[in-house]
Amino acid sequence: MPIGIKYLGHSSFVLSVDNKKILTDPYFHSQPLGKFRRIVPCAKKVTDLPKLNSILISHEHMDCCDLDGINYLVKKFNSKVIGHESVLNKINAPFFNKINIDEFETKTIDDISYSAYPAHHPSSFYPLSYMLKSKDGTKIYFAGDTFMTKDHETLKADIALLPIGGNRTMDLGTAIRVSKKLKPKVLIPMHYNTFEDIKANPYQLKEKLERTKYNINTVVLNPGSNFNFK
Repeated sequence: MPIGIKYLGHSSFVLSVDNKKILTDPYFHSQPLGKFRRIVPCAKKVTDLPKLNSILISHEHMDCCDLDGINYLVKKFNSKVIGHESVLNKINAPFFNKINIDEFETKTIDDISYSAYPAHHPSSFYPLSYMLKSKDGTKIYFAGDTFMTKDHETLKADIALLPIGGNRTMDLGTAIRVSKKLKPKVLIPMHYNTFEDIKANPYQLKEKLERTKYNINTVVLNPGSNFNFK
């Protein structure tokens, strides 16, 4: 069954896996975050999203954990929220909607496997990266906000969603190094150009990977666009 990937912007995707819809790191509002002004808005209003089965959160920062949006979506769709306990405690939802996951733990939710791995994001309390596995075994790596970690040496994925903006995450060059380790069939860059200090050219990533021996299809998605993996 094809896996659908809709990019909303920053680190937010709606993943369609086995007829389930999963929202990653929701970030809808455009108010400045301290000194950072959002340049590229979210492609969808929170009120316009389709029914969501789950919301996957990598860590507690506002640009990846829009609490107002999450609370609205849980109330509207009765969605499950997956993340570390420190994040779940901030969310106004019934306890049975909250699914805590820790580093190196795997949980199956709606027949989809979620494995959590450490992320290196020093300003966060308990950042996570995730490997999702569909019923047919297709693996999707959602890095969240992270630099390169030792786990990238051993993980393998069919689809990798990696940050490239630098400063608070890996930059474009490091994303290439991580891609060579993960060896995905498809790489989709994220977490770039939302703010002035994380500007990056994703087509440089594509061009540089095409010069390597690795057969990695770099798919650049503009906010609001889709990709289907078959």
